[in-house]
Amino acid sequence: MNPVHWMSGLILTCMLIGWGRSHAIKWTTKCEFYNNTLCDESMGINGCNETIECERPEPDKRTHCYVLWQNNSDGKAFIKMKGCFLNNAQCYDQPKCVEKGEMKKSLLFCCCDGDLCNKDFTWEPEPTTPPTERSIAPVQPPNVYSRVLYTIFPVLALFIAVIIFYWLYHQRKMSYFNEVPTMEPHPLPPPTPTIGLRPIQLIEIKARGRFGAVWKAQYKTEVVAVKILSVQDKQSWLAEQDIFKLPHMDHDNILRYIGAERRGDNLCAEFWLITAFHEKGSLCDFLKANIINWSELCRIAVSMSRGLMHLHEEFPANKADGYKPAVAHRDFKSKNVPLNHSLT
Repeated sequence: MNPVHWMSGLILTCMLIGWGRSHAIKWTTKCEFYNNTLCDESMGINGCNETIECERPEPDKRTHCYVLWQNNSDGKAFIKMKGCFLNNAQCYDQPKCVEKGEMKKSLLFCCCDGDLCNKDFTWEPEPTTPPTERSIAPVQPPNVYSRVLYTIFPVLALFIAVIIFYWLYHQRKMSYFNEVPTMEPHPLPPPTPTIGLRPIQLIEIKARGRFGAVWKAQYKTEVVAVKILSVQDKQSWLAEQDIFKLPHMDHDNILRYIGAERRGDNLCAEFWLITAFHEKGSLCDFLKANIINWSELCRIAVSMSRGLMHLHEEFPANKADGYKPAVAHRDFKSKNVPLNHSLT
């Protein structure tokens, strides 16, 4: 054989051997397989002390065997699971399956390298050094006088603060009432109207409720709303007047009050409340006939919130107006929310 050919063949053979070693295929590891749940459900047919071959790992990774068991009160091991475990650095080069850590939730776990290395397993916990006892210096009992002072002083300070707060609040409330002119309670109105009759012409009825009917009416050059109540609802008529006549009730988001009248005598009497007319009607009726967008929804919600906030708020008396107490609506619903042309 030509020496050149012989040398070339030797070099090629060495290269192939080196390439084969660098690309050697790692065959799968064999492990014992056990699954307590599967074994019980199959009556000992499947999942009980079998031998399986683990799946081939990715390059530069390994497969291991593992055991998960539980030590009973008598010290016997109760196996939960056995099988293959994929690439864990703690399992590298561990020929035996040994758990050296502490028991976690009464369970123990170990893993190892090598075929059927999980056949036998042990628990060898590392000894722990007992904590060193620290000498605790005796605590001197606190002074009795200081203890009493620390206990009484916060209570006394809180008591004084409550008294001062109550006195200031009482003075503030008294200043409100002192600025509001007081008068003797007046008797119920006589059969004659509470104010002069206005030239009002009823046009059409807009709504009916338990406290009467609401009409669209013409008052001089202005379109107004007239709520007509019967004799049985006279107290409601008087209560609504009292609320409308409170100071600080002139607000953009509260229905504008024009006046009140009593028409007719005896059982035929009618009690009228005259307010501004809102052409859109109530919020309930408007929503039944129209679809609103997000901007309109926000506008309606903001106007309702501002009106309720003003109604519920308490205003002190000043030089222009008297004291306005907080007023609860008590019947707030979409039927009682009128809308004008700007949806407010």
